[in-house]
Amino acid sequence: MTALTLEYTDLNRALDEVRPLLEDWAAEHDEAAAPSDDTVRYTQLVLHEWIANLLQHAHFKSRAPTVQIRASTENRHITCAVIDNSEGFDLAEQLSPDDDADDFPERGMGLQIIDACTNQLSYTSTASGRHRLEFTIPADQDPCLSMLF
Repeated sequence: MTALTLEYTDLNRALDEVRPLLEDWAAEHDEAAAPSDDTVRYTQLVLHEWIANLLQHAHFKSRAPTVQIRASTENRHITCAVIDNSEGFDLAEQLSPDDDADDFPERGMGLQIIDACTNQLSYTSTASGRHRLEFTIPADQDPCLSMLF
């Protein structure tokens, strides 16, 4: 199966299109190799949350935002990369536990949801000055087991 590659300069458009395009791409797999419906939904959720965070919080200096999304599947797992031209941030610091945080904060759960839905998660700078989020969602991932409430 071919990998999915999407490129956007309009983050609102990316938010609107990423879910249905990912669903269509996953449906093209033959049944034996297709990721599960849950794996596709978790991938859609992670991509939606990440793009929404870019839209709401990322700094692009004076540049127009550019985002490239790549997805591939192997053994019913989905691996994705999101490359953007934002200034980036320290993901590990944002995901570290905060003893003073409310039990159920009104905002700020997006990164926790992303972390819970993924098996492998990294956010790094590239040699070209971009930032790259990479994650894998295995076929048997259960985000409820990863979240501490």
